[in-house]
Amino acid sequence: MKALRYRLYAINRPTILIFTAAVFCFFLINPISTFGQKHHLKKNNTFAAENAAWCWFSDPRAVYYKGEKEAIYYGFINSSGDVMAKSFDLETGETSEHTLHESLQIDDHNVPTFLFLPDRKILTFYNHHNGDIFMRKSKRSEDITQWEQEVIILKEDSINRYCYTNPIMLSEENNRIYLFGRNLVRNREGAYLDTRIYCIYSDNYGETWSPEVNLLYNDGRNNPQYVKYTSDNKSRIDFLFTNGHPKLGSDISVHHIYYQNGHFRQTSGEKIGTFENLPISIKNTNKMHDANKTGVRAWIWDIALDKNSNPVVTYTQYPDEQNHEYYYARWDGNKWINKKIVNSGSYITIIKPSEKIKEAHYSGGIVLDHNNPSDVYLSRTVNNKFEIVKYEVNQKENLKMESITSNSNLDNIRPYIVDGNPTETPILLWMSGNYFHYTDYDTSLRILIK
Repeated sequence: MKALRYRLYAINRPTILIFTAAVFCFFLINPISTFGQKHHLKKNNTFAAENAAWCWFSDPRAVYYKGEKEAIYYGFINSSGDVMAKSFDLETGETSEHTLHESLQIDDHNVPTFLFLPDRKILTFYNHHNGDIFMRKSKRSEDITQWEQEVIILKEDSINRYCYTNPIMLSEENNRIYLFGRNLVRNREGAYLDTRIYCIYSDNYGETWSPEVNLLYNDGRNNPQYVKYTSDNKSRIDFLFTNGHPKLGSDISVHHIYYQNGHFRQTSGEKIGTFENLPISIKNTNKMHDANKTGVRAWIWDIALDKNSNPVVTYTQYPDEQNHEYYYARWDGNKWINKKIVNSGSYITIIKPSEKIKEAHYSGGIVLDHNNPSDVYLSRTVNNKFEIVKYEVNQKENLKMESITSNSNLDNIRPYIVDGNPTETPILLWMSGNYFHYTDYDTSLRILIK
């Protein structure tokens, strides 16, 4: 009989709030000693947001931008279901926070994503978990405190239910903005048996949007495909995806294609088709992990491009629900090279008394530094707590490990490297706390500038 992950979860929230408030105020009052050196700090592990959670299928959920100020902008969902945006000035330590949508849903799937426009104003996108897709535009450049009216750009109806937002702008397509996510489609009998990956685009910075098209067809499988995206922000978009959810099938494999200059291509560069040929059948795309051959189902975490524009990815294999094995894979120009990083342990979801496990395939998370994709940040169990660890993978596939957190009283999960940071100093965010379900979490966001 497998051991389930039960742990004490009662928390003295007032005590935690007092402590975290004191720590946060210390950093605000002492900006010279903490953030005055900007990216020269060796380590500063403090709260980026209290009462905050996010999922990993909407990105970028945190972005760096240097204009009139050097700051990061990030979003989260709190325990009341509010969609939140926050900015953090890296020079002064000043923070701003704004509620984008009050009481949308208590669900971490709804985390907002951000895109800077050429005039330095910000577009933000967020969603219901299977409902509408929303957009707002900031009224002022580099400012999250005032926004234009919320707009629904994809609306739930009797057929369609939407989730996830992933905006990408391509400069070599006249700054066309693409938006990708998921659509659960109801058939005539009223059952949701068709999952699609929606794609819409705007050629006028979000003023109007194209009709929706389906990117990936799952060949009639009653199992939702999942996708991660990355781009050079010029002409190329890469798609890392599965043929389903690992809890719904033992044959969940990992696939990759990319789009460039109007054509979708296999990893090798072989042409698949154009937008006129969509959707692409998943079964006709190349696999980088084949569950039918290995007998091990998988799920995806991150994708980046190396200096040669070759994809680098991280994903999880599940020999069973108690063993989540992290893998790193890179395309060398001819083939995929897979490297096992570590067995991270079991799932992050804590089982409450008298309840059953709900999400046994929720790993701690493994992500890449997109500026240097040989650097991997992951969450694994150490002494029955999830800790953040950095691994360096060299060209010989050797590993060098460095602990980011240790001896923690709470779990540290779902790391994310802030997107768009051109410096050699990655900015790391992650969730800290107790995670029970995507609708039940007692977590905060922490930050490390290293």
